[in-house]
Amino acid sequence: MLGSCKSTFIPEKPAESYQPFNYQPKPSLINLPVEMKVPELETFLNKQLTGLIYDDNSLDNNGGDNMMVKAWKKDNIKLSFDKGQFVYNVPLKLWIKAGWKVEQFGISLSDYREVNAEIALDFHTSVSVNKDWTITTKTVSDGYKWLSKPVLKIGPIDLPITFIADLIIKYNMETISSAIDDGMKASLDLRTNAQQAWTDIQKPMLLDPTYGLWLRVIPKTISASPITGGKGIIRHTSSIQAVTECFTGKQPPYTVNSTLPDLVPASKLSDDFVINVTSYIYYPYIDSISKAQLLNTSYKFGNKNITITGVKVYGGDDKMIVETDVTGSLTGKLYFAGKPAYRSSDSCIVMNDLEFHMKTRNLLLESASWLANGGIERILEKKMVYPAGASLRETYDLIQKNLKHYDIAEGFFLSGNLTKMEVLQPVLTQDSIVAPVSLQGKLMIGLENK
Repeated sequence: MLGSCKSTFIPEKPAESYQPFNYQPKPSLINLPVEMKVPELETFLNKQLTGLIYDDNSLDNNGGDNMMVKAWKKDNIKLSFDKGQFVYNVPLKLWIKAGWKVEQFGISLSDYREVNAEIALDFHTSVSVNKDWTITTKTVSDGYKWLSKPVLKIGPIDLPITFIADLIIKYNMETISSAIDDGMKASLDLRTNAQQAWTDIQKPMLLDPTYGLWLRVIPKTISASPITGGKGIIRHTSSIQAVTECFTGKQPPYTVNSTLPDLVPASKLSDDFVINVTSYIYYPYIDSISKAQLLNTSYKFGNKNITITGVKVYGGDDKMIVETDVTGSLTGKLYFAGKPAYRSSDSCIVMNDLEFHMKTRNLLLESASWLANGGIERILEKKMVYPAGASLRETYDLIQKNLKHYDIAEGFFLSGNLTKMEVLQPVLTQDSIVAPVSLQGKLMIGLENK
């Protein structure tokens, strides 16, 4: 109705509609570090290799070499880890019986002597983790050093020192490699740890019962970096890629996938993670803030004026529609449309690019251009500010507090630290503005000391 200024101004109401909320949470990386102390593996190795570790008790072995050799472990094996490899020294005490024997014209002549010596064998072992979570080791000799050389001369025969060292290395390589293999498998049971962690983190965790704050983790894949070490500690880190979400209220639904996937090798793993929180700002709250800011406010435009007497908000596709009742030089309804956005400086939802809805503006240009071009949109835009910071900050603080040490299951705990909060583009749904929140930081699954 466009007659006089006293006529009621009723433009066509914008349709109420909402886009589906198809938010795809950003996946996180949750690290699962497993540590082993080098001295513990060294102790295991020394228990495995004791006493007599090589025994050649026949003079005719090795092509009839006329030599017998026995080797005992002299002192403890010294083990270290350097540049991705175990480096160790095996000190041995040797007993050697050697000599010569000649048979000619039915006469047998021989002469044998015994001698003691000491030798240190050096080895290094590289370790790799296979996709089925087993460990493969490869041991290589780094040579030897005589601690005390065997000195033995029998007639014209000199004792072949190099031959003895090579013989000891050859026949102890498999024994020592096997002991290292057993020690690594016993100390770094990666599959068992990964399987338990993979299963346990899929059960929602009640971080705070007072506020009903739940953490749900849905793992997708798992990768691992090479074994590293330093300062007497050997480390292996697996990283579970997962969608991590926080909920308030009742326990969120979940299913447990107990199948541990194959390990994907990775040269380097990030320790960054994201907790995805969905913040809901309901329309009654938005209405109450809008009314507090706009109801009974008056605006002058030259010799014209209007007063806002009613406010209601709802969604129209990706825009928020602001329906206002006005009186004064124009009586009726005005419809505005703006796009909600998060303002990080004060943790508020604001209206960006608030404008008259197209059909309202077209009608105003025909009958009340003084209002269509009066700039009221900018005035209202500044007033339409909806604080969301309190609830978001409270959620942030609760998660931060509870992630310091959260027991998942026997022997496992979550430990994390939040460093950043980011609110993504808000989405209008049927009953609220949904603001996806990304809480960034570091998160790991730890193992309790047994």
